[in-house]
Amino acid sequence: MKFLSIFLLLTSMSSSYADSLNNQLKAIIKKHHFNENSLGLYIEDEGKEVFNLNASKMMVPASLTKIVTGAAVLNSFPMNKKFETKLMAKNIVKDGILLGDLCLKGGGDPSFVSEKMWYLVNELKRTELTLIEGDLTVDATRFDEELFDSGRESVRVDRAFDAPISAASFNWNSTNIFIRPGAIAGSPAKVWLDPQSDYLELENNTKTVSRSGVKTLEARRVKLGDHDKIIVSGTISFDGPEAVIYKSVSNPNLWIGMHLKEFLKQRGISLKGKVKVAACVPNANTLAVSQSKNLNEITTDMLKFSNNFVAEMLAKNLAAENSTAPARMKDGIEEIKKYMDSLGFERKDYILENVSGLTRDNRFSAKQLALVLNTVKNDFLIFPEFVSGLPIAGVDGTLKNRMKTKMVDKTEQSLVRAKTGYLDGVVGLAGFAGRKNNSPLTFVFMFNGDYQQGMAARPLFDDLIKQLK
Repeated sequence: MKFLSIFLLLTSMSSSYADSLNNQLKAIIKKHHFNENSLGLYIEDEGKEVFNLNASKMMVPASLTKIVTGAAVLNSFPMNKKFETKLMAKNIVKDGILLGDLCLKGGGDPSFVSEKMWYLVNELKRTELTLIEGDLTVDATRFDEELFDSGRESVRVDRAFDAPISAASFNWNSTNIFIRPGAIAGSPAKVWLDPQSDYLELENNTKTVSRSGVKTLEARRVKLGDHDKIIVSGTISFDGPEAVIYKSVSNPNLWIGMHLKEFLKQRGISLKGKVKVAACVPNANTLAVSQSKNLNEITTDMLKFSNNFVAEMLAKNLAAENSTAPARMKDGIEEIKKYMDSLGFERKDYILENVSGLTRDNRFSAKQLALVLNTVKNDFLIFPEFVSGLPIAGVDGTLKNRMKTKMVDKTEQSLVRAKTGYLDGVVGLAGFAGRKNNSPLTFVFMFNGDYQQGMAARPLFDDLIKQLK
């Protein structure tokens, strides 16, 4: 009888909490003047539904899709999985000379950046190599030749979020354009491309102006044969701070090859031949190896900064692990769908066309995404890695400037860890809202509507989150 009384008391408290929360959230939605039909909201407390507004409605998730991709990747790969980038050759280095070609074998490493390339080149330098008699070839055959997933939005742009995908990739296949004021008013601004190699050509059409508070800078990428030109234009104040613009490249295989040539040159290794795209010769010798970050760190890069490039690289790696043929995105998506199968999803009940969410064709409901989050939450093998990868409100990632608190001491630290999602007219926020002295709530907030109201959906979601205590 005593246990029955306790159970009834807890049930009553839970019901009271849900009723109170429902009233508070409905009042906030009304205050923000939102049409409830444009929203899909769901909140769960330890398996119990505490708020549901159109939670079963199929909606465009945008980058909330990465919740599904991240869960599938962490579930499918062993935690110590690493991707290797190799320098290979048919011959060995003799008297500082390599007869024939040097081949870079791309291993699908999403984390292969300048530091990794320096490590790779320095390892090669220890063979005492000084001259490559042949060509520098880039082998990207771990993946197929589709650089832009057909499941993405159909219109290509030169922004970093729409970067191409290759098994041989470097610096997220994007360049950083740093711009500072010129020495005097009227002079061009100072522009740097980072990293720099012969792959990129720079055209600087900028101007420094004497008036403060002026910044009309823009950059565009133009494909010129086997390389790209970056055209920077606009104005910047003489006392203005440094600006940075990010642009993708058009040919990732030549991009990585030309940078490798530059890095080799800086370490005193000359190349007689050209940079080409070709498979490494069979049974080649491995001269140097660079391993990727740990899998959980790569997944964090994807979740914290909503990195589309990393999401699609990981999906193709899922395909590559399960086939000897060059990996296709459709096969990577199939591996993710198999994970969804294991959770009890019916394939007819959702649509997954692109693993990063860079499409309006994906469809998930708030309740479905909550099921994925709760499945991860109940799997201790992957939950710590997954939740540590989510942006922390007011602290880092895509939530760095949202829901900020003073954080004078530990007690003021943010308890919200969540994935964001944005497309024009699409806004999402989903993850976990911690509560002091209680278990965290699982929540999924989705908006699909017009662009203007989409801009207002972020503060709406932030206000809703504040009630989850």
